[in-house]
Amino acid sequence: MTSNIAITIDSFAVEGNVISPSIEMQFEEGSIIGIYSDVAKLNFLTKQFSSNPLIHTEYRDNGFYNRLTINEYISFLKGLYSPSTEHGDLLTIFELADKKKARLHNLSSAEKQRLRLIHCFMNEKPIQVIEEPLQNLDEHSKRIVMNLLLSLKKEQKTVILLSNNMEEILFASDSVFRLEASGLQPLDVKEEETAALEKNDIIPFRFEKIPTKRNEKIILFNPPEIDYIESVEGQVSVYLSGETYPTSLTLNELEQKLTPFGFFRCHRSYIVNLQKVREIITWTRNSYSLSLHTSTETVVPLSKNKLVELKRIIGI
Repeated sequence: MTSNIAITIDSFAVEGNVISPSIEMQFEEGSIIGIYSDVAKLNFLTKQFSSNPLIHTEYRDNGFYNRLTINEYISFLKGLYSPSTEHGDLLTIFELADKKKARLHNLSSAEKQRLRLIHCFMNEKPIQVIEEPLQNLDEHSKRIVMNLLLSLKKEQKTVILLSNNMEEILFASDSVFRLEASGLQPLDVKEEETAALEKNDIIPFRFEKIPTKRNEKIILFNPPEIDYIESVEGQVSVYLSGETYPTSLTLNELEQKLTPFGFFRCHRSYIVNLQKVREIITWTRNSYSLSLHTSTETVVPLSKNKLVELKRIIGI
């Protein structure tokens, strides 16, 4: 029988501006959770995790004792962590059995990145936080790391993956969250095959989420999460926190769906979330832009013929 583990994360503020509020997190034992965000938020989150006695944090740039062989390094870690259970032949599941006498400084960067996960097997804390587990890995090493994560899951350890690469997080996790100013938001992710089956089921209800697609997966976003939408040469893209997600919906279809949620067609090629607008910029008598309050500095064009309508909407 599985149980939940609760963690509290403090709020994160810079110069008085709250970047992320205090968060109460509950994770199921034996699951792999991905958290996606920008580097600054992930660095803060990592520091919070590392101070929690229930959590082992495996940093991306953890150092090695490079003069040791792999066998000597494993013996050192056994003395450090004193594990109460045997994990069998770890070098076999790490696919490093043929290099057990190799010194660590002779390993490739991919082999070192795989080997650092051995800490997660040796320590007995219930939560393992791993920074950027798939960064710069070839496909072979990614497959090995995925098998290692599944092995940790079978041991009923909760694995939390931190990354600023959305595709890698989607690939490796059971469930995915995005850390933003409003807190930790779950991403509604469906496999392509499942989504295709559901598309054939005609159900009479109003579907409010906006579907986008990445790596054969459909990601569904709530309208308030979206910063703006852009159409370039017929390809429509949804923008959130500096990331781009293509969608098969047309700009006209999106305008119809999103207008009730406070979105505005500010230009023939742009739809903007008015809740994200910070400033109306006047460049010349005929040139205007909208500055958005997002995680990155963003400016979108505002058509002259849309300015009067926008002023009416916002009451000026």
